Amino acid sequence: MFNEIILIGRLANKPSIRETSQGVKVGTIVLDVERPYRNNLGIKDHDYIHCILWRGISEQVRDCCDVGSFLGIKGRLQSKTFESSDHQSTTVLEVKVEHVEFLDKYFVKK
Repeated sequence: MFNEIILIGRLANKPSIRETSQGVKVGTIVLDVERPYRNNLGIKDHDYIHCILWRGISEQVRDCCDVGSFLGIKGRLQSKTFESSDHQSTTVLEVKVEHVEFLDKYFVKK
């Protein structure tokens, strides 16, 4: 089986980092990815994709990027299913990031 996803887009929010109980850093970002076609109004729609970054990658993105930074991401798609207190089931898709490319000409945060 094969599970690989490559996305190119802009950072939609400031990267946030937390630590697990084992001391491992984990970051979350939302990547704004423009669709390659226009809708019936002539406007390109956007998808906002939640991404999870582990260890050094999370710190690197936090230190080098800001909202609007242009990124290339390679990772794998993962789904999680949650059940709320009222027994409603919700499935969430997210990208577990394995590699990040900084695509801005000058990617260092100012």
